[in-house]
Amino acid sequence: MINQETSVGDIVKSHFQTVKIFDYYQIDFCCGGKQSLSDACKKKSVDLNKILQQLEEVIKIPVLTPKFDEMPLGELIQYIKEKHHSYIREQIPMLTKFLNKIEQVHGSHHPEIELINTHFKESVKNLSEHMEKEETELFPLIENLVKIQNGKLSNASSFTIDAEESISSLIQDHENEGSRFEEISRLTLGYQPPQGACNTFRAAYENLFAFEKDLHRHVHLENNILFPKAINLELDVKKNS
Repeated sequence: MINQETSVGDIVKSHFQTVKIFDYYQIDFCCGGKQSLSDACKKKSVDLNKILQQLEEVIKIPVLTPKFDEMPLGELIQYIKEKHHSYIREQIPMLTKFLNKIEQVHGSHHPEIELINTHFKESVKNLSEHMEKEETELFPLIENLVKIQNGKLSNASSFTIDAEESISSLIQDHENEGSRFEEISRLTLGYQPPQGACNTFRAAYENLFAFEKDLHRHVHLENNILFPKAINLELDVKKNS
């Protein structure tokens, strides 16, 4: 049952279809997933009873969304790589092209575009490094911890990184990029193009908005599901080794 004290991260973890409600009210369910629904509503000046009703209604609608909280960790990692890491890499060239073009053509009349483009380029750099670190260090570590738990690998003594320490750094990356996109959203007035904006201008803002929404879902899966389970798994393996 959902109530005012349920964390928004737990709500999304159990009922992924609720993301569209939190998206609508711009409630942070990924980096801010530990906040209670009551606190989140106060922060955004949203009526608690109204959003509770909307959440209950959307939960009743049958969906085909995977049950992420029940996925084996290996499957969840594969999903994150195929769905979210791939999406980021696919979107970067197009968004870079759009933003460079509108800065060049419209930057003199819309000086905010230069700052938006600067933020996006910094995010691209940081997210690329972040995903590389996950794919080459943390994800293989988690997969090896699963093998140890299943008796397919002998011990963890040869591991060169610590999952909990690595995750702490990765969560900080998430928070940094979440804050960066909050600023991009502010600068774009909630991704609303100016009156009479050209098609490229509109496409840039529409795709930036989609990029941010995907990032929220991506971070939720890691912060609120994968990372806590990985830390607990590491503790169990160390305790039993």
